[in-house]
Amino acid sequence: MAGLLAALSLGIPSLADSIAPGILLPKKNTKSISFSPKGTSDIFLLDIMPQGSSVKKGESVAQADFRILDNSIEDYERAIKSKNLEVLKLRYALDQQKERSALTLQKYQTALTRTEENQKDFLEKRKARMLAEEEERVNKALRHMSYKQEELNQLTKMYKDDQVAEETEEIILKRLKNELGESEFAVQGAKLVAELAKLRNIHRLEEDYATAVKEKQMDLEQARKQADFDLEQKKIALTEAEVSLRRLQNKYNELKADREMASFKAPENGILLYGGYVADKWVAIPVAEKLKPGGKLGAFDKIATIVPPDSELIVQATLPDSTATPKVGETVVIKITNMQIPGVITEASPIPGADGKRRIIITPKVPASQIFAPGLPVQVTIKDQQA
Repeated sequence: MAGLLAALSLGIPSLADSIAPGILLPKKNTKSISFSPKGTSDIFLLDIMPQGSSVKKGESVAQADFRILDNSIEDYERAIKSKNLEVLKLRYALDQQKERSALTLQKYQTALTRTEENQKDFLEKRKARMLAEEEERVNKALRHMSYKQEELNQLTKMYKDDQVAEETEEIILKRLKNELGESEFAVQGAKLVAELAKLRNIHRLEEDYATAVKEKQMDLEQARKQADFDLEQKKIALTEAEVSLRRLQNKYNELKADREMASFKAPENGILLYGGYVADKWVAIPVAEKLKPGGKLGAFDKIATIVPPDSELIVQATLPDSTATPKVGETVVIKITNMQIPGVITEASPIPGADGKRRIIITPKVPASQIFAPGLPVQVTIKDQQA
């Protein structure tokens, strides 16, 4: 208390001194309540506790209009259910396609195997048998002709030795000669048929089997390609649906997180102060503007900061354009309501911020418990060094 009484004796500033408006702030080891949505920006602030309110950890410090956000969450819930059903249908369709493709390939493989077996049976057994049958056809005709020739020779000899030539013998010999001629013609026909059979039937049948095998191989290969194509289509459709489902789920999770985040709960016990630190600068958002009808929160807004009761306080002051940049370590006077307390400049830079203003940081030389009123406007008197 003695330090505070001594501060009150600092007196009124002279006309040459500079007055810098400032704000009493906590150090940067405080926790802010930020608005940083990932999935939506359709949140409207309806009310917020007065600055300086005492809050408890987990307590909501502001209320917002969630109707648009809640409607979006419901829409995504329905979309996720629908997409889940689509994914299940596509998985079933893929399984069915795998079974269908396996059966189709088995059918074409069986047809190819049977055709190859028929070709092998023809080449190894039936071809030789057919060739032998054609040879036998010719040999049979030759044997038949030989029998007729021998029979004619025997009867001619027998009738020649017979002293009496009967009319019936002449008839028999004539008939045998005719039959022999027919046998000779039959031999010629058998040879022609055999040659044609070898040239056309047997040779062409061999070609037909080779062609049939090749066609069955092509059918099987085409069936494999079609099966692969059909399966790939089903897999792509399933993958696209699963990716779409994941994206819907991620968006839904973001909206749910935004809903929870926008409850604006205090991260710890302390005093509510509008605004917060952005990088190294304190930014007090115009909360009043956000409270207007239809006032919409902006992404990354620092809604408020919760200042612990034992937080160490500093002053952030804005230098007038006509005031030279003071040096770190200089002593200043801080006017807080009806009190004047000493302070020392701990940060000062001649380089202005983005808004063109130069700011300095002052540390009060009295215990924070005696001046604990974060967010309170103050005046900083910078003594004229030439006085």
